[in-house]
Amino acid sequence: MNIIFLSASFIFGSLIGSFLNVVILRLPREQKITGRSMCPRCGHGLSAWDMLPFFSYLLLGGRCRYCRGKISPRYFAIELITALLFAVGWQVLMPVSAAAWLLLFKFWVAAAVLVAVFVIDWEHFIILDSVLITGSVFALFINLLRDILQHSGFAWHGYFVSGLVAAAAGSLPFFLLWLISHGEWIGFGDVKLGLLLGLLLGWPQIYAGYFIAFILGGFISLGLVIFAHKGLKTRLPFGTFLSVGTIIALLFGPRLLAWYLAFLGF
Repeated sequence: MNIIFLSASFIFGSLIGSFLNVVILRLPREQKITGRSMCPRCGHGLSAWDMLPFFSYLLLGGRCRYCRGKISPRYFAIELITALLFAVGWQVLMPVSAAAWLLLFKFWVAAAVLVAVFVIDWEHFIILDSVLITGSVFALFINLLRDILQHSGFAWHGYFVSGLVAAAAGSLPFFLLWLISHGEWIGFGDVKLGLLLGLLLGWPQIYAGYFIAFILGGFISLGLVIFAHKGLKTRLPFGTFLSVGTIIALLFGPRLLAWYLAFLGF
């Protein structure tokens, strides 16, 4: 039975990944995400058979059916990564109750939103409000539903309040950096991203996500300095590291946090 749900999660994730390709392509260009998809080279409208996740790309040899122009492998990669994240989410969380299903759904929403944040920030150095607002609304709603299921209401230890506290705590450091540097050190998009990550992770797991993000950022920055001969002032899309850190923390946050606190002697 597990293999059936695992396969269904993978397929569902690939379909979401296909939609994310549209979001990632169009939103930074201020285009509507509705409407028929077209080949970016020849402008020919694409049929459903041209947009099957994975299979269309492979069967067409990575080329447009109509103009034979090369299709970026990024589309295939985003579909595959999203599908794998959805499948891993199922395998790790494996829900057996309504509350656990909500947690899985929350992870799937987070994975989809953060894949979009990752790619858009990596390519354009921007974090779009529309993506952040969508993720925040879903996170607030799911946190509230989890509290209702567990009859915790708006208690301090509830998911809803914990998310709000983590959102404030998660965005405050970025806001101070943005304020002190007048936007030179960090963009305001990262401040707003901190709000979303707090709603997704809750307190105190927000700092587990940040810890992973800073470790990733540090290693990548060091690698760029050593191997790519980049300077210390090289601009890096920090939203990409925050996205990866959050996804890992959503899956393994409690264990990582327990290990980190034990490492510090608490």
